[in-house]
Amino acid sequence: MSDNQRHDPSPSLPGVGNLSAKGPEDTWVQIQHKTFSNWVNEQLTTSGRTVDNLATDFCDGVKLVALIEALQFRKIGRVYTKPRSRIQMLQNVQLAFEAIAEDQIRLVNIGNEDVVNGNLKLVLGLLWHLILRYQISSSKSKAPPKKLMMAWFKSVLTDINIGNFTTDWNDGIALHALIEYCKPGTSPDWRSLRPQDKVENCRRAMQLAKQHLNVPKVISPEDFASSALDELSAMTYLSYFLKKDSPGYYSTLNWVCRQLRTTAISNLSTDWNDGFYLCSIVHSLGGEVSGWPNVDRNDHVGNCQKGIDAAKALGVEPLLTAAEMADPSVDQLALMAYISKFQKVTPRKAKAEKLVMNCTLSRIKEGTRATFSLDIVDVDVAKGKTKVEIRGSSTQPRCEMKWKDKVVECSFVPTETGEHQIHVYYDGEEILGSPMSFKATPDASRVNIKTSEGECRVGDAYKVLVDLAGVAEGECMMELTAPSGDIRTVGCNMEHGNMVGSFHPTEPGNWKVTVLFEGQEVQGSPVTVRAYDVDKAWMSGPQQGFVGERSIFTVNWKAAGSDDISVNVTGPNSDVVRDVEVVNNGGVKEIRFAPQETGRHTVRVKLKNKQIRGSPCQMEVFDPNSITVMGDGLSGGVKAEEAHFIVDSRGTGVDITVHIESKNGTKIDYQRYNLPSGATEYRYIPHLAGAYRIDVMWGDRHVSGSPFFPGFTDRSGVTLLDDLEDRKDEQDRIALEFNKVTTLDFDTSNAGPGRMTCEILGPLGKIPVHVNQKQEEATVSFTAKHEGDHYIHIYWSDVPLEWSPLLAYCPGPILPVDVTKVHVVGNGAVSARATVQAEFVVDGKKAGPGVCRVRMQGVRDNLAVDVKPIKYDRYRCTYTSPNPGGFLLYVYWSDDLVPGCPFKITVTPKGDVSKVKVTGEGLRGGIAGQELTFLVNTKEAGPGEITATCTGTRQSLNCDVMDDGSGLSTVRLTPVEAEKHLLQIRYDGATVPGSPFVLRIGEPPNPAKVKVFGPGLDDGLIQVYESKFLVDTHGAGAGQLAVKIKGPKGGFKVDMRREGQSDRNILCRYDPTEQGQYIINVRWSGVHVPGSPFEVNIFESHDSFRDFLQQQGRDLENHNDLEWREDI
Repeated sequence: MSDNQRHDPSPSLPGVGNLSAKGPEDTWVQIQHKTFSNWVNEQLTTSGRTVDNLATDFCDGVKLVALIEALQFRKIGRVYTKPRSRIQMLQNVQLAFEAIAEDQIRLVNIGNEDVVNGNLKLVLGLLWHLILRYQISSSKSKAPPKKLMMAWFKSVLTDINIGNFTTDWNDGIALHALIEYCKPGTSPDWRSLRPQDKVENCRRAMQLAKQHLNVPKVISPEDFASSALDELSAMTYLSYFLKKDSPGYYSTLNWVCRQLRTTAISNLSTDWNDGFYLCSIVHSLGGEVSGWPNVDRNDHVGNCQKGIDAAKALGVEPLLTAAEMADPSVDQLALMAYISKFQKVTPRKAKAEKLVMNCTLSRIKEGTRATFSLDIVDVDVAKGKTKVEIRGSSTQPRCEMKWKDKVVECSFVPTETGEHQIHVYYDGEEILGSPMSFKATPDASRVNIKTSEGECRVGDAYKVLVDLAGVAEGECMMELTAPSGDIRTVGCNMEHGNMVGSFHPTEPGNWKVTVLFEGQEVQGSPVTVRAYDVDKAWMSGPQQGFVGERSIFTVNWKAAGSDDISVNVTGPNSDVVRDVEVVNNGGVKEIRFAPQETGRHTVRVKLKNKQIRGSPCQMEVFDPNSITVMGDGLSGGVKAEEAHFIVDSRGTGVDITVHIESKNGTKIDYQRYNLPSGATEYRYIPHLAGAYRIDVMWGDRHVSGSPFFPGFTDRSGVTLLDDLEDRKDEQDRIALEFNKVTTLDFDTSNAGPGRMTCEILGPLGKIPVHVNQKQEEATVSFTAKHEGDHYIHIYWSDVPLEWSPLLAYCPGPILPVDVTKVHVVGNGAVSARATVQAEFVVDGKKAGPGVCRVRMQGVRDNLAVDVKPIKYDRYRCTYTSPNPGGFLLYVYWSDDLVPGCPFKITVTPKGDVSKVKVTGEGLRGGIAGQELTFLVNTKEAGPGEITATCTGTRQSLNCDVMDDGSGLSTVRLTPVEAEKHLLQIRYDGATVPGSPFVLRIGEPPNPAKVKVFGPGLDDGLIQVYESKFLVDTHGAGAGQLAVKIKGPKGGFKVDMRREGQSDRNILCRYDPTEQGQYIINVRWSGVHVPGSPFEVNIFESHDSFRDFLQQQGRDLENHNDLEWREDI
């Protein structure tokens, strides 16, 4: 029957009803019904009949008789093929029952009426007896078929734990393993299957079984994977794998043939009756069969019994008796299950292979216990069958044996010297590797070395004494190993019962004397002799050291062969230096100490009380703390401002070097000035913000505190990342939201090291502010909770930023909508000029949230008004009337008309821009930081709006325009950069005559940038005095130079000249005529320049001048500086 003919009927059966409607307790009936139906159809294939409903299809007995005839391969009698009465149905069924009884199948509790009546459960029981008898087992064995099937499955599926015919098979994995056993390679990956995929596993397995093993699908994958699977259904399907001529049948038979290396066995029944093949299998696995191979093949039962008994010794228990096996009708399932058990047996080894000798029989000494072991390599090794014999030339030492898990530990004591043999037997047969020979030697432990380890100077003789009184015979010798590894024999002679060996070491190092007795090294050997050579040791160390810092001297003793040194360290006054540490470091020793005073220190080293090369060694010690480095230039400052520091190294005698570099590694130039005190001042200018590194070196080492890492800040490097234009109102104030967090983000990457702080002043005082500063960025956050202006002060390293404070405004909380609070302000709400844009503001700040709508109604046409929201619920409204006239202005706040509307607006003609005049001192320019004023006259031009803008190359300036109402407007501005500016003035949006005006802005005076130098500022003799000095005003900005000199008798005339009007260098001369003190005041825009006032002392005689200079610590010969005269 084909697979597509099999279906899954769920019939309505007598006594059972509709199976598909039953509960879980009857699910097994449904599964069994389908399985048995498929099995029956497999048997009826040749008859052309099929069954669908077992309860009704067997009622007339016709198909039941056909089934019995197919199973018994014979006709069983006359059958009514088309029974017309119940009696004929009963006779057909009875005919089938009688044929079943003739085949010795006993049916209990079922009669022909039960079949005719369609009792499904009894019919299922009948079919199970037929399956059991004709497919599974002939029941010739006492063992139940279920037990025999389970025994076979357990034997062949060793990697799976099978204990039943239901749940252990549900996931399909065992079924895949069974298919792989029957035909290897069919399902090789069965171990990787997932138990949760049980239905798919079963489906795939049944497909493979059908395709490769011709096993029919008598059960569905879903039923096989079901938790309701019953044993009878499972056993029915699985029986196809082990019934006669099944895949399992031939797999078992093939294993037997491979094991016995024969093809003479053709079945699992009659070929085994004489017991010969059973005995052969047992013997092939190492079992001991009585009388094998000389057995009487006519004694079937006796041979079977021998095989069964020998199999028990291998751990295989019988499933049938010897008589049952010798029966020609032996049950093939019983024999198949029994033989499969041998597949799990580990083969036993031969007697000679059951034990393996594990011996290392070297250096066996007379009278000393020796050991060896026997490895147990088989499971059935018996103590009583194991025997060990030790055989000498005249003695047989007793061997002690200790049995452990898988090893036998053996020990014995040889009582004579010479050759011996170890023999090992198992059950009378000598094992492989036996006998094993060894030689027992005299006991070298009785030889005594009298000489211990020692030292010897290179070239001197050294003797080694050996006491041989403890041994009666045997050869003793000495071998000498040099430090280089060369080996030679030491010449020996006997002196007073002792053997004496003597040698002369030729090089430093360890010499080893090895004493051998009968080829074995004796106890106490080798004797090590340390040879040394004082002349090969030497010391080295530094010539310069520092107070408080460890100095290290190195003693190389390795080549000398000895480290037995003594050390003595003395200070400048020959005092012994304490706390000297000697550390062994391989082949050298380090002498370490920290000198505590300046001066010469001496290190002396002796080896074996003899001074080595390089000793004594002297070292000059300096105090690094005597050098001081100080000044603000070491800690930091502001970018582009000169920084300085002082290095005082007086008395050290070592040159100081200074290296300065910026954060990017660029070398920074500096100026070096020798101060009268003997110290040195260093000045440099940090042109970049950030961290710098200053290395102050004393020779090749840093002075105390070096390197220094000053940090220079640049507040101009702090930039605001937020674009505030959209957040500002028309007064350039940042619009804040009430009770909401406001954040400002800053980039500080170019500002150098520093800390950002912030202070915010609100209407009621300071408000809380949080600054979160990271590596190159910072965030300021705060919450405005009151209406009014807020001043945001930002500081970098406690210095306010150039554009700080920021002005912000908070409108307060949101108010309820009230149109009466709306105000309309601005000139554009009253009047305007034709063609000139007019403006007014609808202020709803106090009116609550609303949308502004404006309508401007004229006599003829309405006028378009551009309405744009600005901050705080306010709207800027602009319009341009092309002609003069009158209009009505209607303003709505969220569709409510604002009180007071409509407003009346009068538009007048536009003024004449050509009649506008601009005057004032500001047109001449000015100085950065000073206010400039301009006057704009519009009296002749007529009414109009004046606006002004001023721009430089870098930034725009705020211009303040004040209209006095009489046609005069004042423009004020303050330039902050010294550069050219353009002032643009407009009248009603049109450029006034002369605009843009060019304003030239100069630098503000900076007296600190003025430099004054020359011989006229030095003390000197009146006869040869040169009174010229130069005032350099480069970089000092715009200003006025004033030089006043007061001599001994009052004011003094000063001559000031320069080459051109634009020259910034002014040459001054005053020509003194009397001795005494002159006070020179140099001011720039009224402020003293650096060094002013200068004091100059003029003398008439050399003696008085010399005395004055000596009091100042100066030298007359080096006083005159000709370089100044050349410069001037």
